[in-house]
Amino acid sequence: MSAQAPVKSPFSPEQEKILTEWTTRYPYPNMGLVEALRSVQDWHRMISPETASRVAEIFHMPFSHVWGVATFFPAFTMKPVGKYRIGSCRGLSCWLAGSDAMEACLEKTLGVKARAVTPDGKFSWEPMECLGACEQAPALQVNDRLKGAATEKMIATLAEERHD
Repeated sequence: MSAQAPVKSPFSPEQEKILTEWTTRYPYPNMGLVEALRSVQDWHRMISPETASRVAEIFHMPFSHVWGVATFFPAFTMKPVGKYRIGSCRGLSCWLAGSDAMEACLEKTLGVKARAVTPDGKFSWEPMECLGACEQAPALQVNDRLKGAATEKMIATLAEERHD
């Protein structure tokens, strides 16, 4: 009987430590799962089956539970996103305020269609359902941070940041 080589983790030792800390930060390990997945999303710009499997091991949970959480929340994606993930709200208030025009502006300015990543890996954008910011319609967010009402000028400014 031959011994199997240990499976290499998709995370660095420092990242493993952070994920492990999420298991003890709250009274129940499950309570830290979303924050752990948020960390994975930040590090890898996506949640893959491989990373979800390792999180499941760290949290002592079935893979199906971790994958179910990851695929439920729109903050997580199973496909790589840009360093700056832009979300354009498509809720009713935002749509009435011109979100479709802002999406056309994003596509033209960034040079990629929705859910695609710019060649330099810096940006991706996607339409999202309600961002809960009707008073700032058409709402735009970058990396889960609300930026306010989208304008062509705001989008142009975001695109200029690709040269920093």
